[in-house]
Amino acid sequence: MTIKSAVLGMALPVLAWAQSVEVRADRESHVYACGEPATFVVRVTGADRQPVTSGQLSVTLTNFGTQQVAHAVFDLAKANPVTCAGTLREPGFLKCTAVATLGKTFKGLSGVAYEPEKIVAGSARPADFDAFWDAAIARLEAEVPLDPRVERFEKHCTDKHDAFKVSFATFDGLRVYGFLSVPKGQGPFPVEVNVPGAGPGVIGPNVGIADRGFIHLVMNVHPFEPAADAAGQKNRYAEQDRQVQARFGVKRYCQAGAAQRETYFYYRIMLGINRAVNWVVARPDADKTHVGYTGSSQGGGFGFYLLGLNRTFTKGVIHVPAITDLLGFQKGRDSGWPKLIENMRPSDKAAALKVAPYFDGAHFAPRITCPVRVSVGFIDETCPPAAVYAGYNALRVADKQIGHGIGMPHRVFPEFYERFDQKWLRQR
Repeated sequence: MTIKSAVLGMALPVLAWAQSVEVRADRESHVYACGEPATFVVRVTGADRQPVTSGQLSVTLTNFGTQQVAHAVFDLAKANPVTCAGTLREPGFLKCTAVATLGKTFKGLSGVAYEPEKIVAGSARPADFDAFWDAAIARLEAEVPLDPRVERFEKHCTDKHDAFKVSFATFDGLRVYGFLSVPKGQGPFPVEVNVPGAGPGVIGPNVGIADRGFIHLVMNVHPFEPAADAAGQKNRYAEQDRQVQARFGVKRYCQAGAAQRETYFYYRIMLGINRAVNWVVARPDADKTHVGYTGSSQGGGFGFYLLGLNRTFTKGVIHVPAITDLLGFQKGRDSGWPKLIENMRPSDKAAALKVAPYFDGAHFAPRITCPVRVSVGFIDETCPPAAVYAGYNALRVADKQIGHGIGMPHRVFPEFYERFDQKWLRQR
């Protein structure tokens, strides 16, 4: 299998969150063989963009986890820029964190890859993984009527498209909610599906995609009806987190109920959205030969979920995916968001260790049969690059590519959307 990669974002400086601290690696590709040294040059500048001549600089190299590779403290009155070198002996990512103390602190980051194509997930794929999910899909269909509810969303309808609020039943009396936008005309129209990133979710349809000739379905992960405005949605979202904190002793919905597979928050949601996809693709105006998915962060993780659960997809784009490599800490590196085990109350951790692999995007990847594009941020501290690569490497499809976001934190450079979404996913 040929693995292709794209190095994007090179026009941007390889700096992180503080403009006064620039961290650059000595190789443009930012990719090394295990054992090769990587040298980082750190330059601290003032408002005039000139090197500062006072203050302290702390530089630390780690494996994006608990392993400290190098550490040094520099007096900026004596040297600026400075260099720090290190290596990894096994596949992974080496992170350089530079913190300058100049009255207040400023932080800069750089990350480089070591044989990333060899990174594997921190947990083994359960032997009954496929059987478990296939049975869950079948049981939902057998036990719970779909009960699709479709309400015309007048304020979002135009002469170019129609818009609807939609919801579908899932286990335990819950529903999944979202929005559908459909171009005017007879079709058939290609279909695009999206799940938002973590947070309150969306309160309306993405009609811009419909105006480009696509049926667009966006599905929230929250089992409550979307509010009429952003303030109301945030209030419902906050109330949900208060409830899961009281019941499960965790801070956020995405960590709730992980002591059992069937009670973990995403279980019923994943299955409900999966059947929503089947519903939209079954529409008579849907082009079943062009069914795409795109999502980032939590939505990227749901890319692994839905592309793995549902065979109707013909292409998928997975940006900086969360919910992947959930047990990365077992290999001494940072786990993928939401750091599920790390946030469990002590009484639930042993059970959650057994549950988490069933919800790891890296273990859904082998089920995927359509072409896939993935983006990874080399300084992403929310969805660490090794976690993203663990999912990417588990893909068994021949047509896959990963885009290297050099200097990209937890966001997606516009050029990835342009290359993977606009020019590839939506190509007909």
